[in-house]
Amino acid sequence: MHTTTRGDRFGWHRDGWLGRLRQDNTWHSDGHAFLAQRRILRWLPEPLVEAAFDAAERRALERLCAALPDLLPPRPPVLTHGDLWRENVLSGRAGGAALIDPAVSYSWAEADLSMLWCSPRPPASDRFFEVYADAAGLEAGWRDRLSLFHLRELLSSIAHDDYAAECAEAVREIIAPFG
Repeated sequence: MHTTTRGDRFGWHRDGWLGRLRQDNTWHSDGHAFLAQRRILRWLPEPLVEAAFDAAERRALERLCAALPDLLPPRPPVLTHGDLWRENVLSGRAGGAALIDPAVSYSWAEADLSMLWCSPRPPASDRFFEVYADAAGLEAGWRDRLSLFHLRELLSSIAHDDYAAECAEAVREIIAPFG
C-alpha cells in the first residue's frame, strides 16, 4: 500500500476519527507542517493533554515540531491506515490479513510503521521490518525517527485517558532535548 498509493498532498478528502476524537485531514502540501499541525499539536488543547503537561513541556513539544524539517527527511505522501497496530490486523476467512479501524489519510508511511514498531510486537517481527525497510526504501536511521511519528498516538492515548501516565512519560522522554 505504501509503495503503490502515492499522493500529491497530505491529508484526505474528509476528516476522520482516531478513537472517539476527530482527526483533522485538511489537505496540506508540506508533510512536516501536516505532521506538526494535524497530528501532534492538534492534541494540545484536549483537556486531558492540557492537564498532563506544563507550559514548559508544551513549548518543548512546539519546538520539536518546529524542528521537524531538520529531524525527518521529506518523503512523498502515501495512503496510510493511520491506526495500524497489531490489534487492528486480523486474519480473514481465507487466511489473508484484514485491516480494521482505519484513521485513513495520505501521510508518511512511517506513521503506520511507528504504530507497529512502538506498540507490542510479535517476537518474529524483526524480519518484517527488515523487508519493509528494504522494499519501501527507508533512509538510514528510520528506527530512531519512529518515536517522532508515535507522538500522535501517545498524545491521542492521553486525550482518551488510555494509559495516560505512561504515555505522558514517553512524551516527556521524546521532547526532553527540546526543553
